[in-house]
Amino acid sequence: MTNKSKNKHNQEDAKQQQKIHNSKVHVNCLSSAAMAISELHGHGHVLDTPTLMDELIKSSSRINEGNLKEIEDMLMAQAKTLDYVFYDTLKQLPNLNMINQIEVFSNIALKAQAQCRKTLAVLSELKHPRRSITFVKQQNNAFNQQINNQSDSIENNKKVANELLKETQNETLDFRGTTKTSIINPTMETLESINRGSDS
Repeated sequence: MTNKSKNKHNQEDAKQQQKIHNSKVHVNCLSSAAMAISELHGHGHVLDTPTLMDELIKSSSRINEGNLKEIEDMLMAQAKTLDYVFYDTLKQLPNLNMINQIEVFSNIALKAQAQCRKTLAVLSELKHPRRSITFVKQQNNAFNQQINNQSDSIENNKKVANELLKETQNETLDFRGTTKTSIINPTMETLESINRGSDS
């Protein structure tokens, strides 16, 4: 057997082992879920765990094939349940007298409402996925046309006044005219002429 055929055979064995490993992990996860559901819904006496396991395997296979109807039904059932919790909790508020009880029930109602909204948002996103938006910059073919593809921020979108027409402290532009020399301000005196030598 050549090295090429050996490598191909080893790769096939590795793929087969990976499939077996993934299958075991998948089955273990589903069996754990089946046992957890059985314990929660009757303490292991009402539901048949092997039957539940088979249903979970069928459900997983349908989802892997792209059939998301079961997920949509599950999300809708959860949203309806949360909506019921919201209204049922609000219905009990008039019968409460203690402030802490009113606060607790109000928080439960608002949390149920918020979670219901999130569940419906996930369901809407699942049924109507958002399309990816592609931004294409416009090519400037004109000679004297400027195209700005960047969106200006609110902070930068302000009318800028002509700063040369206002007087600002320590600016080089001075509208006050020349200051006259005086005893108080001798630094404004005219500089004396300096007689330099002819060879300087």
